[in-house]
Amino acid sequence: MKEYDVAIIGGGPGGDAAAGRAIARGLKTCLIEAVSLGGACLNVGCIPTKAMLYASDLFHHMRQAGQFGLNCPDPRVDGRAYMKRVHGVVAGLVKALDKKYQSPGVDLLRGTGRLAGPGTITVDLNAGGREEIRASSVIIATGSSPVRPGVFPWDIPTVMTTDQAVTADALPASVLIVGGGVIGCEFATVYSELGIPTTIVEMLDRLAAPLDEDASKLIHRSLRMRGAEVLLRSRIVQMSAGPDGVTARTEDGKTLQAACALVAVGRRPNVVGLGLEQAGVELTDGIIAVDDHCRTNVPGIYAVGDVAEKRQYAHLASRMGVVAAENAAGRDVADDRTCVPVGVFTHPEVATVGLGEAEARREHSDIRVASAQYRATGIALAYGRTDGMVKIIAEAGSGRAIGGLVVGYHAADVVQELAAAMRNSLTVTQLAATIHVHPTFSEGVLLAAENWLAGQ
Repeated sequence: MKEYDVAIIGGGPGGDAAAGRAIARGLKTCLIEAVSLGGACLNVGCIPTKAMLYASDLFHHMRQAGQFGLNCPDPRVDGRAYMKRVHGVVAGLVKALDKKYQSPGVDLLRGTGRLAGPGTITVDLNAGGREEIRASSVIIATGSSPVRPGVFPWDIPTVMTTDQAVTADALPASVLIVGGGVIGCEFATVYSELGIPTTIVEMLDRLAAPLDEDASKLIHRSLRMRGAEVLLRSRIVQMSAGPDGVTARTEDGKTLQAACALVAVGRRPNVVGLGLEQAGVELTDGIIAVDDHCRTNVPGIYAVGDVAEKRQYAHLASRMGVVAAENAAGRDVADDRTCVPVGVFTHPEVATVGLGEAEARREHSDIRVASAQYRATGIALAYGRTDGMVKIIAEAGSGRAIGGLVVGYHAADVVQELAAAMRNSLTVTQLAATIHVHPTFSEGVLLAAENWLAGQ
């Protein structure tokens, strides 16, 4: 039986970050992964969807090139070439990760790991056979998988999860997207920008409901402008499918048809089959319960990422992986995880950090909110990307930033300034006093901060 300082189950963003930090701290490390390194984010999530979104955005602007004095008549989409590029981006990054784990300092076990008890892991190897290892510390980073509600006919290829949508060889002729959350809205952006007839069905009264209401409205308007049909307060109760397409019936009796259905109603933490019961690891609301050190209730066992957080973000998983590895190395690293920036890569992009405006008003008795429109910056006008805004939420007395919203081009990059301010308890006055490069989209933060100080 091989023994390690730390063994990590799962090679996604959280597991990879944990392995990298553990190796840097000189720990004898084992990483266990059953499928492809990089997890859902690299293989079927963040990276392929962003490759799709960049290309669809490019096509959308090719069709509007006349506004810039450019002649680009009749641009067309080659669906197979489009998806081939997406697959190539993923393959290149996976290859780089594979090479990384061929270096000394870490053992990579290709197989499915499960806890046989505290500090003991049984690995069913992909190549056949079984191996048992022991580790002083175990980090669980098994991620999540798409939810597959029973109302949909999953045995028919024209009914897809998001995993299947990004690994398809070609683009659909038309698509019915079930679920108007972040993931559903991103896919609706892709397909509608490419000119593919797109219908998105959401049971709530607005798209991307967890976001600030201003952001939800902008996403809705953007999708409508791109030709997508948006059905709110609507629920699909029946679906039939065949090789030629799908037919769905909504609760209010409406019939919807498309070449395929993309079901994007959330992801479920991968906790089944991990041996949590044998090891005595506790679950809370379906995820592994951890503290601010990423420790479970069992000494020496940590959990990170989607399996231990309701907020399923690769960057949060990576940070948690670092925290867990540091503590496995004997350090005392805590992270309260309240300052987590979030990016939604619709067009326009949406990014948030900290409290939203409604939440801030509920939790704080004295706040002030100010905003600035993207069209007030020179760069937005130069780029023709004027659809957007920056909003800053701060305590009225201290001026300490407690929340922020950015909607617009490169919003997920711009929001990092607000995240850094919140992380370090900076004030709006300090933001306003910071010289910003001109012309940049981050000047929207400067303008919003100046508006806040002016009481606007």
